[in-house]
Amino acid sequence: MNMTASLTDVHGWQAHLQLVFAPVGLRTVLERCHHSGPLRVQRPFYPEGNLAHTYILHPPGGVVGGDQLHIALDVRRDAQVLCTTPGSGKFYTSAGSPATLAQHLQVAAGASLEWLPQENILFAGARLHARTRIELEDDAVFIGWEINCLGRPSSAERFEHGAFASRLELYHAQRLLLVENLRVLDEQSLDAAAGLRGQPVQATLLAFPCDHAHLERARGQLARQRASLPIGATLIEGLLVVRALGGNSETLKQQLTSVWQALRPMLLERPAVPPRIWAT
Repeated sequence: MNMTASLTDVHGWQAHLQLVFAPVGLRTVLERCHHSGPLRVQRPFYPEGNLAHTYILHPPGGVVGGDQLHIALDVRRDAQVLCTTPGSGKFYTSAGSPATLAQHLQVAAGASLEWLPQENILFAGARLHARTRIELEDDAVFIGWEINCLGRPSSAERFEHGAFASRLELYHAQRLLLVENLRVLDEQSLDAAAGLRGQPVQATLLAFPCDHAHLERARGQLARQRASLPIGATLIEGLLVVRALGGNSETLKQQLTSVWQALRPMLLERPAVPPRIWAT
């Protein structure tokens, strides 16, 4: 099979990105990068010294039915990485096969990963299967989020048809700490009290390792922001989980960013330095 082929048959784009980060001297470097199909990564930036800021790119700018995106990050011992994307992921209407987004994040002992991608936007009629698996070793540090916008609220477009199935898993020392599944298959799922409660944007922030001091800092930050959104923070065996619903992805992202800014000095002993790409 030709792994460099950019477009396969009617089944859509097949894209793979595998990144390995490791410390070399005083810096974390991108030790290995393997890609096939339309996924790329920019060279790391170092706006705060040894920690590597990395941007994942999807040049086509949108995903359609049958496309498959596979992203794997391996952060080796003592490496420190912040990873984001330059823009939102866009998933377009599909009348056939669903699109696939699979993400596997591994963080070794003594290492840290901040996983802060922009939101995923699912157009009405999109069909997406998404799965994120996070594996942390020993004293690894992780702060990350997932933000999904169903439909386009700014255009008054509701996600009244289509399908979205997501699964989020986090393991510490090979022990499962969290697994969450979300399935949106019809309009009823959008409005159900046990569903999205009429809110088109759903997000989850995870941080590890945390204790009650981190939980109180996160809750205090949300209180200072006077968040009117359905948003809450809980602590599960050292894992801080912030769950939120909202009507606007930018507003919700600002809330999560404020929590990240509050937690980062506690977890990494660093002030929050937003990626430069967020200002463009």
